Amino acid sequence: MFIPLLRSFQSSRRLFYKKDYYSILGISRSASESEIKKAYFSLAKKYHPDVNKNPDAKEKFAEINLAYETLGELEKRRAYDSTGMTADEQDQAKNSGFNPSSNFNPFTNFTASEFNFKDIFNEFDSFFTGHEDHETINFKGDDIFLVLEISFIEAVKGTQKNIKFERKSLCSTCNGTKIKPGTNPIKCSSCGGKGHIQMQMGPILMQTICNKCKGKGSIFKTHCISCRGIGMENKDCDEVVNIPPGIDNGQSLRMVKKGHNASGMQGDLLVKIVIAQHPIFHREGQDIHSDVFITIPQAALGAFLEVETIHGKTKVNVEPGMNSGDQKRIPGFGIQYLPPNQNKRGDHVITFKIKVPKKLTDEQKKLYEQLAQIEYNNISDHNPNKFKTFYK
Repeated sequence: MFIPLLRSFQSSRRLFYKKDYYSILGISRSASESEIKKAYFSLAKKYHPDVNKNPDAKEKFAEINLAYETLGELEKRRAYDSTGMTADEQDQAKNSGFNPSSNFNPFTNFTASEFNFKDIFNEFDSFFTGHEDHETINFKGDDIFLVLEISFIEAVKGTQKNIKFERKSLCSTCNGTKIKPGTNPIKCSSCGGKGHIQMQMGPILMQTICNKCKGKGSIFKTHCISCRGIGMENKDCDEVVNIPPGIDNGQSLRMVKKGHNASGMQGDLLVKIVIAQHPIFHREGQDIHSDVFITIPQAALGAFLEVETIHGKTKVNVEPGMNSGDQKRIPGFGIQYLPPNQNKRGDHVITFKIKVPKKLTDEQKKLYEQLAQIEYNNISDHNPNKFKTFYK
């Protein structure tokens, strides 16, 4: 990827056109210095040619660079606000016979001093790291994705799990240098140890990473035997995963810098949680639901029952006249919220289901017939024989 090093230049016939640097950075004219800087670094990272493969990215990046160079310094910003041009452009305009303080506010082709791209990415976790007199790109290692199954109770109450997995790490023999220990790298003859090659394209000096040394500035002839010159090796790893109370099915936990290694920068370890089904309980949001079976007399007359919850057994009052499908909440017996609301809990919701006996003893049958007789005493011409026939 070519990286343009923008240098000041003039054409013999220059036209001046005004551009709104504030619009280029997406900020208002009253933006503070920190707001200007924040907007610039965000856009510069987005449109940097090493990151953005769009063919228009280089031109956009140069435009963003010039906008920040103008608005990032107080004196230059004041000059631009009053004339619509940078200080250099004002000088160029005067040399061309144009008065920048007139009513016409011009803007010319871009001019900028050489720019160190390292400044951009230092704001974003040091995307670039220096190496002698050239820049070397460090890449973050890949993330590792694992799936971990836990029980329903473990998800509700939280737990710790030890997991084993394989991780790419720097070679323990060469420490990632890829060369045999005791040997020294040789300066690259193509780039002279700079890691990049420059070439002139019209008024713009272009810079590209050296193909021979891949931007390292040096080459080596004796590869590390252990990693075969890769610089990496697979290692068996153990990590303890702290699972917070209240985690839900399908949520992932991110363990920073526990992933694969690359150029000394580790990726992350992401553990997706899968929760096994429970034979009694199921989850709906922060509430726990369960079914409780009651008898016909309990439903009709009411009762005090002992029911199972994730926090142990507790007594519940069944009001008289309870129907199948009616629900009752036990406040605070549900699932703990995740931080920052970990002091809150949902409820335990009980759904009552009336259990009808499939077999009756003679005494039970007689009592149910008596109940039926009372309930339907005025039905079927007061003929009790019909009830006896029905309940045989």
